[in-house]
Amino acid sequence: MEAVWCKKEFLTSENEPSTSTVVSWAGKIKWSSRQDSEEDLYFIEISSCHERARLHRTYEMSMAEWVDQVTKLRDHLNKYLEFLSEDRV
Repeated sequence: MEAVWCKKEFLTSENEPSTSTVVSWAGKIKWSSRQDSEEDLYFIEISSCHERARLHRTYEMSMAEWVDQVTKLRDHLNKYLEFLSEDRV
């Protein structure tokens, strides 16, 4: 059996009137009952109230290319966090 990853997380606190979430998925999915077999699906989706962005692995993309893309996203966010955390006197 192939491993499936599905994680959903609120980025805002419970007391916040607006909601922000992140969802990540890796696994097989069957889009409709008329479909003969399941297909691989990989994505990360970030949403905030009325807007959302989804980064997904395309059919043309190898797994190594997808991992590289997600790694670049992680590195970008880490650098942004470092910038935000710097002591600004």
